[in-house]
Amino acid sequence: HAVILISAFVNVTTAVDAPPAATESEFGQACHAAKMWMDAQHADPATLVEPYLNLMQRPETRDPGNFNTPWAELTAGQQAGVIMAATSASKGECG
Repeated sequence: HAVILISAFVNVTTAVDAPPAATESEFGQACHAAKMWMDAQHADPATLVEPYLNLMQRPETRDPGNFNTPWAELTAGQQAGVIMAATSASKGECG
């Protein structure tokens, strides 16, 4: 069976005009959380960045992937850090 993903993530933020701001520990935890989620999806990680970011940007989500803080409460730098961690996870670049 082939799974076809149609992007329904119209309102997903995939870039922020700010440098990533996260401690090494926060970034490591966020990257690891993203990788764990991506691994559990059994799909090409490159296709999972937007679905993962959609999950992290939901108002109710408090997860190591978004520094345990709702997206709207993160600074632009922290949002950039979440995006960078998700992108790094999709490329297998978590430390």
